[in-house]
Amino acid sequence: MSFIKRKKRIRFEPALFEENASYLPNPSCGWYRIYPFVIEKMPDFEELYWCLRPEEKIALVLVDIGAFRDDVISDDALGNLDEILKFFRKHDKEVILRITYDREGRGMEREPDFISTVIGHMQQLGAVIRLHRSQILVVQGVLVGSWGEMHDSKFLSEERLRQLLCAWQDALKDIAIAVRTPQQWRLLHREDSEPGEDRVGLFNDGMFGSEDHLGTYGWQKKAQAGWRGQWCKEEEAEFAGRIASVVPFGGEAVGESLDWTTRDVIEEMRRTGVCYLNCMHDMQRLGQWKETECRMAGVWEGKCLYDYIGCHLGYRFTIRGAEFICKKGLYLKIQIENTGFSSLKEDAELLLYMGKDKYFVLPDSLCGVGSQEVKDIVAELPQELAESICPLSLAMRRKRDGHKILFANESLEDGRVVLGRVV
Repeated sequence: MSFIKRKKRIRFEPALFEENASYLPNPSCGWYRIYPFVIEKMPDFEELYWCLRPEEKIALVLVDIGAFRDDVISDDALGNLDEILKFFRKHDKEVILRITYDREGRGMEREPDFISTVIGHMQQLGAVIRLHRSQILVVQGVLVGSWGEMHDSKFLSEERLRQLLCAWQDALKDIAIAVRTPQQWRLLHREDSEPGEDRVGLFNDGMFGSEDHLGTYGWQKKAQAGWRGQWCKEEEAEFAGRIASVVPFGGEAVGESLDWTTRDVIEEMRRTGVCYLNCMHDMQRLGQWKETECRMAGVWEGKCLYDYIGCHLGYRFTIRGAEFICKKGLYLKIQIENTGFSSLKEDAELLLYMGKDKYFVLPDSLCGVGSQEVKDIVAELPQELAESICPLSLAMRRKRDGHKILFANESLEDGRVVLGRVV
């Protein structure tokens, strides 16, 4: 495309925008594994370092506080939690934090006898966790239940659940909290509540374990079950997806082979907006995905379902095209598609480079662009570009900390994608 500017013909030669099939180590999404700790014991951090995977940007930190079920948590133990979170921050890991009294499926037996004890522990823990708010992606659960998964507990009536959530929110302030099922979320909110507005989300550790995701979903329509009941899978998945557009959602895929086709799995993850998944549990289900072709076209042809899922957890931005537009100035339109399962939930800056070093921040962003949505970014270019001959390239970084966000295109070593050349 070319046009006359200051008696000089400016021409833009767009690049070929090829999608790649690489796993992108972007923040706030992807595969994770569990790192278990007991709060009363200081870990061996040198040994723990060798368990980390550089490509995994998320870690689920599981902290067992069962030793203090009948007592206040000691200062030494709280100091251990602080050191654990410092370790993951040092190694550039965002944390899914789960704190529990039980890791053996004996929630009723191992949790405190009184809800006041749980609330007291929340207040103690919150003071430490708040120091690390910038690295906490989400806190799963409200301490109680088997494995901290909010089942098999004496504290899950509507009244007690509300008490625990309010106390946990007060202790954590603006840190996101996830509860186990959509029904639990509704028990905690009025019917006119806007999903995600109070930073309460969901997690699902029963994905694909059965038709109803191991009791995550019900069988009745919303009209029959009412606001406080369990809804059928289709309605619950849509509801979960609305919450996941604001608060990160994920969990574990479990179970043996059922009638979950490749298309079923992919569509379920898109509808619910899955951002993160356990890469170690359960190995039977994950192994099945590794042996199953994803049956998707383009660069995904011949790839396995496991790789396709991993590459699409959370957001995944692919540049589809770029062109100059002349309308009382010099403009560049960039077409970008989110091919991931969910949206980017934090502000990120788009940086347009002119040549190697000079760049400016575009006024628009990709925050909130949903799965399979395409957004046109239109930016007015500086007049000096009309006098230059240079390549244009695009990069993205998270606004609050400058963390690089990669595109699913062939890119330069620093992560920039060449858009084309002004000649």
